Amino acid sequence: MPEPSEFERLVAGLRAGDPTAVTEVTRRYGAYLRATVRRRLHPSLRTRYDSLDMVQDVWASFLALAPERLNFTDPNSLLAFLEQVAYHRTVEVFRHRFGTQKDDIARETPGETDATAVATTPTPSMFVAAADEWDAMVRQFPPGHRVILQRLKEGYDNAEIARMANVSLSTVNRVVRRLKDIAGE
Repeated sequence: MPEPSEFERLVAGLRAGDPTAVTEVTRRYGAYLRATVRRRLHPSLRTRYDSLDMVQDVWASFLALAPERLNFTDPNSLLAFLEQVAYHRTVEVFRHRFGTQKDDIARETPGETDATAVATTPTPSMFVAAADEWDAMVRQFPPGHRVILQRLKEGYDNAEIARMANVSLSTVNRVVRRLKDIAGE
């Protein structure tokens, strides 16, 4: 009987669950698998998914196979199998990110940059100006309605304000509509 080749010993080690065989397979074929994932991954997904994470998913799928399914005759058959698993994983991610309305990548909008966030942070003078505007608007209401506006400013909802001020909900809604009209909303 001829001596088994190095590749056959490696596959036998994989079937037996030998950690050194697993390490050797990942060392030998890891770079090829990563290149395959990068090549198969849609360009707009490359910035959102780390190819190493996908490679690890492929290895996890590979190592979860039943030992009797690890019947590779040569390195090319193993590479073809790994490439097929990588293909299916990238297609799965693509379908998830482009095929569903909830996670559709095409619907995403760019987030605000740090410069935008800094520019919109209120300054003390903005708070003073807002308080002055609020006071000017409130002065346009009769004293009975100013209580409603004060509660609104404190964060109460319309139903709570109606109970607290002992007025109807429609009165509160009417005051809020008038405030919006004055504010130009």
